[in-house]
Amino acid sequence: MLSGLLEDLQDRLRPLKAQMFPQQVLIELQDNFLRGQVLRDDAPLPVSLEAPLPALTCREGMPLEREPLGDLIGDLLVNENQQDAYVQAVLPYEAAHWRVIVWADGEMPADPEAQLRRLDPELNLPFSLEEAYLDLQAVPGSPPQMLLVAAPRKLVDGWIEVFSLAGAKLDRLAPAQSCLLAALAAELEAAPPDQLLVLLVPEDFECKLYLFHRGLPVFERSLPMAGEDLLAELKRCLVFYQRQQPDLRSLRLLITAEFFGQELVEEALGVPARPLQWEPYGSLLLQGLAAQRGLL
Repeated sequence: MLSGLLEDLQDRLRPLKAQMFPQQVLIELQDNFLRGQVLRDDAPLPVSLEAPLPALTCREGMPLEREPLGDLIGDLLVNENQQDAYVQAVLPYEAAHWRVIVWADGEMPADPEAQLRRLDPELNLPFSLEEAYLDLQAVPGSPPQMLLVAAPRKLVDGWIEVFSLAGAKLDRLAPAQSCLLAALAAELEAAPPDQLLVLLVPEDFECKLYLFHRGLPVFERSLPMAGEDLLAELKRCLVFYQRQQPDLRSLRLLITAEFFGQELVEEALGVPARPLQWEPYGSLLLQGLAAQRGLL
């Protein structure tokens, strides 16, 4: 009987404790897996929320099986005793698209989002601005520039529903693109204007390429996983961009993991690859999410 009273008391005190000492959890969402970690005193604990996702549970960033996803996330939070924690999550990279917006009149609008929606320029997005949530960040440059990250409302609302089904306190859904930029902030700031920053992200079946120049994303593509095929496609992409920017004098190669054929790439480009470090965070995107929230 005494143990039952103690359990009842703990249940009653749990919401009060959660309000006085709020816990935070970072979660990275991908089409085929999710992973996350608890923050304690704003410091990350080892990755403890981790699970593969069955095929077609999530596709191109869209949660297709929302109730099972909600059950999974809810179970992971309960297992870590974090059901009352505030969750900050990174959307799958495919969920959003980024573009650089240049204000041709030379002045930044007082309400950039409203102005962009009013002008409705052709941005070659797979959805209309009317159907999208927008995230706009000012970046240095003349004329004034902004980085736009756009995601379909239907997709974002789908993930909000997933976390609601999980019983989670969703504090923020961040686009992967914004988290990537936050994680690379120091590298981007240190790069001289005539340097091209090349980032390779090896994954299970492909290698993602991102090019950055003057602190902005300028090119991205999925390349073959490794070896001669990767090198050939990488060289084509670099030649394509360098033709548009003949003032480039150097490049820097960053990687998130070692890959087969790395020495071949380093020799061909004439630069060593520098592995990015994100520990104690579980990934580059989780580190970027924490940096955006002022936790670094």
